This record gives sequence, C-alpha cells and structure tokens, in this order.
Amino acid sequence: MDLQRGTRVIGIFSPSAPDADLADLIREAVRFHEDGADIVDLDTLRGGPFHGADEDTIALLVRGLGEVGIPVSASTTSADVASVAVDHGAAWIIDPSGATADPAMRAVAGRSEAGWIIGPWSPRRVDRYGAADAADAYTDGLVRNVAALLDAGVRTDRIGLHAGAGLSAEDEESWRMLNHLDRIASLGCRVLVDARDEILAAMTADDAERLEDAAVGLAVLGTGIGAWGIRVRSVGRVVGALQRMLEPRQIV
Repeated sequence: MDLQRGTRVIGIFSPSAPDADLADLIREAVRFHEDGADIVDLDTLRGGPFHGADEDTIALLVRGLGEVGIPVSASTTSADVASVAVDHGAAWIIDPSGATADPAMRAVAGRSEAGWIIGPWSPRRVDRYGAADAADAYTDGLVRNVAALLDAGVRTDRIGLHAGAGLSAEDEESWRMLNHLDRIASLGCRVLVDARDEILAAMTADDAERLEDAAVGLAVLGTGIGAWGIRVRSVGRVVGALQRMLEPRQIV
C-alpha cells in the first residue's frame, strides 16, 4: 500500500478465469495488488465477478491474501457472506444497502472489527426525485444507516460512506450524486467514491478507453473532497493519476 498517497485504490478483482483453482486466483490477485490495488475487493453483488461464489471460495481467498499481507474487502448485501469474510480477515465490507437488505447484517457489523462502507438504500423504495430532493434523500439515507450501525455497536471510525450509487438498487441514475460529494463528505465519515463500470457507463460511451478516462476523472474529483478511497476495476491509470497529483510542480 502506498502510505504517502492519501486516497486508496480499492480494486475490484476480476480474475481472467473465475473457475481457476485457488492458488491461481491468489497469484492473480497478488499481481492485481502489485499493479496498484491498495485493497483487493471481492465483489459478490449482482453483476460482480464473485456473484454466486460459494462461501468457501470467499473464505479461502480472504485468508490466503491476508496471509501475504494484502488487505481485502468484500462487497455484499448478505450477512452470511459478510460474516464469512470478516471471520477470515476481511478489512472492509462494502454494503450499498447500508445494512438494510439483510436484517442480520447489523449484528455481523456489531461483533466484528472490520470497517463497514455503507450506502443509503432503504427498504422503502423511492421512485423519482428532483436533483435537490435526490441529494437530500441520499444524505438522509446515509445518516439513518450510520445511526443504525452506531446503535449496533459499530464505532464511528469503522464507518465509511459509499458515494456514487443511486438511491436504491433499481435506480437508473446512479451518477447523479457525483455533483454532491461535498454533502457526503460533510457528514464526517471517510468517503468511498465508486467508479465501477456500471456507474461510468451511465456517464460516457461504453468502451474501455472512455470508461478508464471517466474513472480517472472520478479519482481526481474524489481526491478534491479528501476521499478515503476510489473503487475501480482497472487500477493502472487511476493509480498513475493519483501519483502524478503528488509530484511537486516544477518551477520554470
């Protein structure tokens, strides 16, 4: 991990062969870390590379990477998956539902020492908002879910806020909170700006080069608000951009 660079890169690990044996998966994840992923994310959410993976695979990957000193996060709304991940050493759980999709999630958070990155989802679905109302609903949802985790015994320093998602699992306008990152940062918790492909595709043409351009733009935007982390699939260009921002300017 680059300790000088304040904004961490949370890399969504997408193995070239998801059905490869464990040793090959770990070797590929180590290379991914060496390419710049400060934290290797195992995305079990719908559409994620590890959606539907069995719990033994998650457990062995988390433990194997931890044994070689690589921090791991697991993206999930399932308390069972989260429990397996933290029991085997995951440093972070990323739950866009804010521990509302699975009623057992808060208990898992309360008994663990892992960090919890939460979004604003609510069991009550919201159909449409104007721009201002959307920002209010998003921040209100975050505040509500932070309060619930605090009630469950989770320390404030273990809570982070997920920025860049929509108001609910079905929201088609997942990009719209990007104009209000300052609102999220003002809540006082660390902020994770999500630059995964599903969000970037709503912002630009769906080709690899443009998606990477958008990811770099979000990384720069995130560092401007002091974001703790940027979550991306392709880490190389994002890491390069963040490193260049640290380089001293030449006086000419």
